[in-house]
Amino acid sequence: MKQLQRLVLLSFFIVYHVFMTAQNWPVIIGDNISTNNSSIIEDYDKGFLLCNWNHKSPTFTHYGWIVKTDINGNILWDKTFGDGNYSMSFSGATRTTNNDVLISGSIGKYDNTYKKDPLFMKLNACGEVEWCTVLHKAGSIGKDYGTGVIELPGGGYIGMIKYYGYQIQTIRISLVKLDAHGVPLWVKHLAQEDTTVFNEEGYELILTSNSNYLVAGHCLCPGRRPYFIMTDEDGEELWSLKWDNQNLHSGSIEQIIEKDNGVFYASGGGKYGYYTHPALYKFDAGGNEIYHHLLLGDTLRGGGAGPLALINDTTFAIGYNWGTNPNPNYGNSEIATIDTLGNIINKRLLVEQTLEPANIITTFDGKIVVTGHYHLDGNWDTYMWKMNKQLEDDSVNGEIIAYDTLCPYQITSDTTDLTCGVYTNVDIDEIPTKGEYENPLKVFPNPASDNIQIEVCPGKNQKIRIVDFTGSIVLETTLPETGKLTVDISSQLDGIYLMSLLHKGIYVSSIKLLIK
Repeated sequence: MKQLQRLVLLSFFIVYHVFMTAQNWPVIIGDNISTNNSSIIEDYDKGFLLCNWNHKSPTFTHYGWIVKTDINGNILWDKTFGDGNYSMSFSGATRTTNNDVLISGSIGKYDNTYKKDPLFMKLNACGEVEWCTVLHKAGSIGKDYGTGVIELPGGGYIGMIKYYGYQIQTIRISLVKLDAHGVPLWVKHLAQEDTTVFNEEGYELILTSNSNYLVAGHCLCPGRRPYFIMTDEDGEELWSLKWDNQNLHSGSIEQIIEKDNGVFYASGGGKYGYYTHPALYKFDAGGNEIYHHLLLGDTLRGGGAGPLALINDTTFAIGYNWGTNPNPNYGNSEIATIDTLGNIINKRLLVEQTLEPANIITTFDGKIVVTGHYHLDGNWDTYMWKMNKQLEDDSVNGEIIAYDTLCPYQITSDTTDLTCGVYTNVDIDEIPTKGEYENPLKVFPNPASDNIQIEVCPGKNQKIRIVDFTGSIVLETTLPETGKLTVDISSQLDGIYLMSLLHKGIYVSSIKLLIK
């Protein structure tokens, strides 16, 4: 009997060991529902958050989708946004310092089924919507997107908008400042002064180590070239870089990484001759080119690089695709580790598809997680790999982990039809420019005795509130849409008052008023 017990116990440990070290990668997220991956975040509890968008038909996206997995890629819960009757998609997600989730994307609910407005939203630690902001422009061309949003160290957020209402030919990259509640404060249009820049696109926005904003993409300037814009914290352009190496016929940027406090690396495509190839770019904080390198040389028949992640001081992980056949349906989706010069150390084929991987991140324990969306079995599926630094599949992690501990109750999967509250119908044209935002409230004369003239930016739903030194409201009135109003203050006692401007009940700015 004891011998039998020992055999059973030994068999258990053998089975347990095999199970715990078995390779279960890749995992498929959303099998048979047709989904594409926009971003992936390692969560505070060692799980992963995937930001996706789902198709209802092959050509029309209808849902935003957030998926939470455990450390081994098993789905714990998911949140679907939209009702299937309007266009909806997510372009990316990031974690905030207090573990909320910021999302950028687009939504067609407030115009018509086929048009889209820029969307920015925040979810709390339970996956619930805290606020969402839609920059609506009725009757616009309908190709407006939120393409990124980042948290600012001093509070609030900066988002990037693709296109801008009617002016798609001239305004194609804009920054929008949002306060802590998602209220748009000002908008800044980029690439407006350089008359040699056309058809510019911004694909990524990052916050640099000195609190500037760096935008990356491409422009026709002339020819399609990698394009970078550095702005200060107020959105004022410091410099722009149009990659002008004469050997590079064209190119575009997908992702940027800052390394060594002011040295930047970027991944994308570089075109020598007729075909585009996977490339790594390097430039400094002043917008000066340092070098670029074609990862696989210049003999391929097409390809490009997408995600880029820093592994250590000397090594990156990069995702790319390449092909030797001019048939656009044939290609190879790969991941590689490279040195800072772009030389390949290790590489691994993921799938035989023309698309590069969608995202790469490194985990708390030095593992590499890769996602990609591929059309392999009749619909789009999201694939997720977890690897070591040699690009070998990671083993199953047997650690017992408590997930979602910042939420006081168990998170359940559900579907939410977004209603963006007081920010739903913010018209793009009603958002002030940065200059208007900095001086939104004017009053004269000041000091005054009898009447004052108030001027603010034209718009709807604006109020003026005047309070005395005790904090008591002595006057509150709605402004006309012209933004101009004359107010009789002759009945007020002499003293210092605080005049505030509110938009839809939200504080915007204030100014001191002296009555004597």
